[in-house]
Amino acid sequence: MTKGRMAPKACAACRSQRKKCSDECLLAPQFPSDDMQRYLIVQKVYGFNNVVKMLKDIKPEQRQDAVNSLVYEAKARMEDPVNGCARTIHQLQKQIAELESQLAAKQEEIMNMHFACEKLLSPLTVESVDTTSQQIEYSMCDEVDPMMLWEPLWAV
Repeated sequence: MTKGRMAPKACAACRSQRKKCSDECLLAPQFPSDDMQRYLIVQKVYGFNNVVKMLKDIKPEQRQDAVNSLVYEAKARMEDPVNGCARTIHQLQKQIAELESQLAAKQEEIMNMHFACEKLLSPLTVESVDTTSQQIEYSMCDEVDPMMLWEPLWAV
């Protein structure tokens, strides 16, 4: 080693394989030397050669996302060897369906309230109404304060 130059650290994959890490190492950007655990999880589930094969088929700008996915899936497989991340995906899909159902119910409730508001205000759609020398104009239901609907109409 020459003075002033440091040898590049081997990436986690090369360290695990006890190889020298070259500048062209496919795994070095995704598995830095200081994150050995991340590589070991992926290597245990998929194997070194399979990870290299998968990453060769992916565009360089998409490799980090692919490795993040591999790490997530490998962790899920370690926690649940039978289902892996499929259980999590199923749970999330179920949660999405429940939330979509709740959203549809709330949207229907809002529409019903809107129609009720219009029905309550329909007798008051006169251009203007005189009340004690004050002009009160009634227009669309959207401009009505929702709290006003709870007060008796004669208090308006």
